[in-house]
Amino acid sequence: MSDIHFHALGSARARSGEDPLVPFLLTARKGPVTVSARDVRRLDSHRLQLLLVAERQWLLDGAEFKVTDMSPTFREGLQRLGLGPNYFDEENPQ
Repeated sequence: MSDIHFHALGSARARSGEDPLVPFLLTARKGPVTVSARDVRRLDSHRLQLLLVAERQWLLDGAEFKVTDMSPTFREGLQRLGLGPNYFDEENPQ
């Protein structure tokens, strides 16, 4: 079994538009991934799109992809961007 790759999202995406999530995902491809959203103060559409595409790709690859420790503002961002606040919860898939 592969080691789980872990990444903690920063509070917001850098002003440059670069997000450390991208190189992390490229490096972690095909292995189990856990992304912590505990420090996210604002979830923007770009970052959400990265998470949704990665979730789908990991599913197709048969690897585990989790978003954990979702801050209240991360959940609010999910709602603002059209998803349920529990979208990434294992117990409450939507």
